[in-house]
Amino acid sequence: MLANKSSLKRRLQIVEMVRKRGEVSVEELSQAFDVSSVTIRSDLTYLEQQRYLVRSFGKARYLAQRPGESVLMPVSDSAARKAGEMALARFAAECVDDYESLMLGAGEIVHKLLPLLSDRTNLALLLNDIAMAQTAQRFIHCELQLTGGHLAEDSAVLSGPDAERSVSARSLDLCILEASGLDADGNLLCADPELARVFQAACRSASRTVVLAWQPRLSERDGHVFCNLADIDVAILDDGIDAPTMDLFPSKHLELHRRENGILEFRKSTR
Repeated sequence: MLANKSSLKRRLQIVEMVRKRGEVSVEELSQAFDVSSVTIRSDLTYLEQQRYLVRSFGKARYLAQRPGESVLMPVSDSAARKAGEMALARFAAECVDDYESLMLGAGEIVHKLLPLLSDRTNLALLLNDIAMAQTAQRFIHCELQLTGGHLAEDSAVLSGPDAERSVSARSLDLCILEASGLDADGNLLCADPELARVFQAACRSASRTVVLAWQPRLSERDGHVFCNLADIDVAILDDGIDAPTMDLFPSKHLELHRRENGILEFRKSTR
């Protein structure tokens, strides 16, 4: 039987507690999470099977992970994922102010952001996805431009040197981009190499960068780098990430602000 979201979240928190302290007893975990010792033992059995910890004499000890392992990723059905992506888009919309010049990079979550900007005034919007341009025309009264560039077969996304030059020539207040994953050095990844280069140009041109990701996987370059966590202002993602991924953000001076609906927002530290 699949564990529900609350038990997956508790297990992720157990791993984090054990990792930080090295060793924690069943009794301490039971009190910390206000659940029975039977529930905790069930959690520990699962976590031991998944090689996150080892059990010994009523205690749990942390087991160091190999890079890229992500065993606590919650299984999410289509409806739950759509709801989560809409929550990510809603919090990203809060980053957009009136009168701003911004680029929204291609991506399903970023596309969902467009109708949420219908009440913004005098935006100058740059897009590299033709399908997103059609949505923007329906919902937003703004200055709207496409980057130019070439279209790959069966794609609505503009990329290539012309798109990169178009983005580099802009002075952007903000870019909002979507990542498919990140590596152990905190580099944010995009699955398509040409799109990654367009995203790189956007990050260089924008005063502020916001990155969205749904359950980003920690990977050794299973994708193409477009920026580093240290160089962005805000990262917004759901809480279905493992402990090693969570640790990357504070190491890059991004502070955690928990939002409702299981959304994690990391903002650049002002300290």
